[in-house]
Amino acid sequence: MKKLHHVIAAIDFTSSCRIALREAVHRASLDGAAITAVHVMDEFLVHELKSALSADQATIRAEWVERLKKFVDDAEVGAGVNAEVRIGNPFSELVEACRAHSADLLVMGAKGSRNEPHRIGVITAKCVRKAPVDVLVVREDAQGPFKQIVACVDFSENSAKAVQCALHVAQQDGGSLDCLHVYQSALAMSLDYGGFAPSLPATYDPEAVATWRKDLAAFLEPLTRDAENVTVAQHVTERVNIREAILDHVNEVHATLVVLGTNGKTGLREMLIGTTAEKIVQHAPCSILAVKPDGFVIAPD
Repeated sequence: MKKLHHVIAAIDFTSSCRIALREAVHRASLDGAAITAVHVMDEFLVHELKSALSADQATIRAEWVERLKKFVDDAEVGAGVNAEVRIGNPFSELVEACRAHSADLLVMGAKGSRNEPHRIGVITAKCVRKAPVDVLVVREDAQGPFKQIVACVDFSENSAKAVQCALHVAQQDGGSLDCLHVYQSALAMSLDYGGFAPSLPATYDPEAVATWRKDLAAFLEPLTRDAENVTVAQHVTERVNIREAILDHVNEVHATLVVLGTNGKTGLREMLIGTTAEKIVQHAPCSILAVKPDGFVIAPD
């Protein structure tokens, strides 16, 4: 993974985004990257404030920039964080901020709710799917340093990129890395069609699993040969439901970060891979780093 050059921290003034801001500053400092805290104001709110305060848009924006600077100061993250307030659709403005600053990482907080403690918000979920940069979702109760990292491997080019990103974080945080591949037989794949299969083990095939272990070792060898001071474990498991298998492993090893590749393609097989990634993001009890493929293009709604 190349060093970060510019990190964007999305700010909505909640406690979860304060923790995400601290993680963003930490990641930026490790790579000597610039960092910008971005808050997006709703256009309707700005309209109402203009009427209530008899102020123009520039004055309102300037006031909220000061509020954002105070939020950053109160987070005690040190100097060097730029503050930027934008007005418009949150997703569109965050994407534009990433483009304007040539950012390579967007960091967002995730708080969840009492009934769904691990679920992330709509804007965060959309950024994971569609933002043109890698997205780090930081859980309010599961911030770094990331000591136990799980990288999901499906042998694609983008999962190789995910492994490299995971190694980079592990080296920086002094963590260990599990590289996990979940094998689905043709029968298991048909049972899992549409993502509705229960969390049940498939019929174990020792020969198939042994083959996949060899393939995983060959896939990882060029990616990990230069990894310094990182313990890398390789895991292959055969299951009907890939999503539940990954989540089970995450819980079993008490992972603090899951790194996975996403894609913007359409079509059945890619759609299922996308569904897998989204369910993991929504339900994993730890922080998530969603890695975008090179040349990623935002798909239309």
